[in-house]
Amino acid sequence: MLLPDLSDEEIATIEKSIKDFRGISTTLESALGALIIGNKMGWRVLKMCHSPATLKKYEKILGISYEELCPERTELSKKNFGLVAADKLKSFWAVATGKKPIKNKSDLGQPEEVESQINKVISKGGANE
Repeated sequence: MLLPDLSDEEIATIEKSIKDFRGISTTLESALGALIIGNKMGWRVLKMCHSPATLKKYEKILGISYEELCPERTELSKKNFGLVAADKLKSFWAVATGKKPIKNKSDLGQPEEVESQINKVISKGGANE
């Protein structure tokens, strides 16, 4: 299933948001795409991919909260470079906000590849080259 198990009220809210939307169509498309990615990979991955302002904008467009509708993590969360790095560094918010910069933190890969690359970065003192 592409979307989380939404209540009838949540579906109606999203459908009304789509119907009433005025603006750049790719922004609506991105907000809907974030909902699908958040459902499949968790809202923490969304925090690695988008700024807080962008996520708030998307939530306003759809009339939803990603943290309320999406799981925190899923098995697929392990594909995200930023989240794996944040777990290793025990610093989710520092990585998500860029206080601890991780190059390509929004990138996805196979879990073994992600783990290997993050281990190399951390062994070099956490610096991204």
